[in-house]
Amino acid sequence: MPLHPQAEQFLAQLKTQRQLPLETLPVEMSRQALLLGSGLCRGCPTLARLEDRHIPGPGGPLRIRLYTPKAREPLGVCLYFHGGGWVLNSIETHDDLVRRLAAAGNCLFVSVDYRLAPEHPFPAAIDDGYAALLWVAEHASEWGGDPARIAVAGDSAGGNIAAVLCLMSRDRSGPPIRQQTLIYPITDCDFHRPSYLANADGYFLTRSQMQWFWDQYVPDPAQRSDPYASPLRAASLAGLPPALVLTAEYDPLRDEGEAFAAALRAAGVPVKLHRYDGMIHAFVKRVEIFDAAHDAIARIGAELQQALAPSG
Repeated sequence: MPLHPQAEQFLAQLKTQRQLPLETLPVEMSRQALLLGSGLCRGCPTLARLEDRHIPGPGGPLRIRLYTPKAREPLGVCLYFHGGGWVLNSIETHDDLVRRLAAAGNCLFVSVDYRLAPEHPFPAAIDDGYAALLWVAEHASEWGGDPARIAVAGDSAGGNIAAVLCLMSRDRSGPPIRQQTLIYPITDCDFHRPSYLANADGYFLTRSQMQWFWDQYVPDPAQRSDPYASPLRAASLAGLPPALVLTAEYDPLRDEGEAFAAALRAAGVPVKLHRYDGMIHAFVKRVEIFDAAHDAIARIGAELQQALAPSG
């Protein structure tokens, strides 16, 4: 379908700002610009508790933020990994989205401030993610969580980390994961898929930005086929947890997200795939602009409630 009018208006406003492409700016300047306006959660649901902690990580103390909804304990737990091409963003930039997801899913959320590239290239982000998964499995009961009911979720690069954690946990006989929610995830290092070419420029996320993100995260192209960088290239996806995969029509990442859903399904993994027609990358985070964001959050919440329901 045509580009949604809300997306058209959003992109038109971006053009009037005449911002320099982020891949041409110093990394720290891009990070600071994205922090502007974060922490302003207009219309966010009220939670029972919000708490920052530092847990042991492979590169030193790892910051996490715990979100506890107003619900009876013990609760299922969902680890969340923010997007930003493994280079940008933080717990702060995605705080409003995670608050909404915690309320919609009626479960505990743990947002992970994993180390960023280029200072900390592959596999730092996934190593931090796996450390957080192990910590949650060991300590969830201390703050009202059920370590037997764990899910993972993330958007864009965070969706990549969530998908990879499912592979890592399977391969290492780690904590069982009940469900994975992948929001327009990065799953492969191929820049020549039709959605990359059709949506290369002019739809918020660009092909050149994605090439730049990969250059920062996995500088050696030979490493990019590692399934822990490109999970679509895993020899087998069998035995992974059920997945909810959301994609956007006018997103360079659309095809690889949908290809990953198809590969999971072919491996016998239960998959629910939903493409948001007319939408662009990163729409889920912008509830004040896109009506589809409200639908996506409700959809994710419903899936989490079902996946993390107590057994028996």
